[in-house]
Amino acid sequence: MSIPLAKKHKQIGVAVIWDRDRHKILIDQRLPQGDFGGYWEFPGGKIEEGEDAIACIRREIREELGIDIEVGAQLIAVSHEYEKFIVSLIVHHCHHISGEPQAIECAEIRWVEISELENYRLPEANYQIVAALKGI
Repeated sequence: MSIPLAKKHKQIGVAVIWDRDRHKILIDQRLPQGDFGGYWEFPGGKIEEGEDAIACIRREIREELGIDIEVGAQLIAVSHEYEKFIVSLIVHHCHHISGEPQAIECAEIRWVEISELENYRLPEANYQIVAALKGI
């Protein structure tokens, strides 16, 4: 009898980046390789040791999109179990301050309205973020 291995747990800082007029949010498409290749998502990344979610979000957005943001209030914290790992998403409202967004570490970026999110294939945990944005 084998003992199942514990699933890896990833803690992720996630940004819901609003445009200057607060009408649209920025989503990005993951590169084709890796977990959820080609899926769309809210940008962010793994929280490093000694880093909090806010510092992580600022760093990841600068690295992935080449822009500066102001990290605002937390929207939601999501925990979700996938087949291979468990993810905890710490999601903050963010505001675009400066720079022109670029697809540095992703395939594509788009500014979309909340109502348009249903047209994009997102990793399952991201749908809880969409529900929070819609006030469901």
